[in-house]
Amino acid sequence: MTMGTQEIIEEIKLHMHGSVSESLSKHGLDYKVNYGVSIPELQNIAKNYIGNHKLALELFQLDIRECKILASMIDDHTKVTGEQIDEWAQSFTNVEIVEQVCSNLFWKSDYILSRSIEWCLSCDELMQRAGLIIAARTAKNLEIKDTVFDPYLEVIENFDDSQFAYNKSTITYALRQIGKRSDIFSDKVIALAQRLSESEDEHRAWVGSQLLFDLEEDMEK
Repeated sequence: MTMGTQEIIEEIKLHMHGSVSESLSKHGLDYKVNYGVSIPELQNIAKNYIGNHKLALELFQLDIRECKILASMIDDHTKVTGEQIDEWAQSFTNVEIVEQVCSNLFWKSDYILSRSIEWCLSCDELMQRAGLIIAARTAKNLEIKDTVFDPYLEVIENFDDSQFAYNKSTITYALRQIGKRSDIFSDKVIALAQRLSESEDEHRAWVGSQLLFDLEEDMEK
């Protein structure tokens, strides 16, 4: 363990919260080591190490919640390789790690889009969530060709009911961001939302109704 890693662990311990750690565990966010440090506190710690790729790699190898999240906050996305993405993704064990790593780092990588659609096609609901988060974040980048996002609409509509139940908020988020790309995508997502809202499955119907509400709100802005 390098001095930089030891220094960060000591700083993490200064902000530990036992009650937060217990709360995370109760919500199914299990870690081998969890100091209960809040995300804003981790963001503040990360400021001193931004861009340190080597340190990020070291931190993520540790089975400590805060170290893994900090790794995603400080890493230099231009140095992230496809192999690193695959390795880190294999260690996704809960929703928090998926959301932090994908939202902080992965979506910025040039190697992520092909993996994102593969993850959405996976039978693993955590990997599906990762793929959906990437779709949502990258949809804001108008330099990416529109044709990249058409497959997501078909893949999402073909999710089974259990996948909608597990990831309904993330599905809504991804479709909403894709719909914001252009009038053409807005029409496509609205049509999909209308079909979903008419479903007999409560989770599909919820996504459809929520999307119609959100997209109408977006158009009024």
